Amino acid sequence: MGYGQKVKKWFFDEDGDEVEEYEDVEIDTEPKTSLFEQAKFSKTSDAIKALNANKDSQLILFEPRAFAETQDIANHLKQKKAAVVNLHRLQKEQSKRVVDFLSGVIFAIEGDIQRIGPRIFLCTPKNIGVSGTIDLDEDESEE
Repeated sequence: MGYGQKVKKWFFDEDGDEVEEYEDVEIDTEPKTSLFEQAKFSKTSDAIKALNANKDSQLILFEPRAFAETQDIANHLKQKKAAVVNLHRLQKEQSKRVVDFLSGVIFAIEGDIQRIGPRIFLCTPKNIGVSGTIDLDEDESEE
C-alpha cells in the first residue's frame, strides 16, 4: 500500500467497516455566574417580590415651590403612599413650616419621617417600613 493510498484511506475510510457513532451531548448554554452574582440576584429578586406583594405601596417624589403644595403631599401620605420631599426650592422659613405640617400628618397616620439629606425628607405611612439610618455631616445638618 502506497503512501497516497494510506492517506486516502485515512481521510475517506474506504474500508467502510468501522462507523463511529457519537453520543448526544447536551450543551449548557446558560452563562455561568459567580456566587457573588447569584447572591446579589437572589437578594434583588427577594426585594422585588416583597414590593410586588404589597401592590398598595408607592413612593412619590415631591419638590414643592410653595407651602400650598404641602396639602398634596399630605393627601398622598393619607392614601398610604410614601413620599420623598425635596425642600431646596423653598426659603428656610417655608421649609420649617412644611416640615412641621408634615410631622403632624405623619403623627396622625402613625407613620415616620426621616431626614435623608440636606433639606430632603422621607415620609412614610405605617404600612411601609424603613430600616437603616443616614448620617449627615455637621455642615449638611445646619442647612
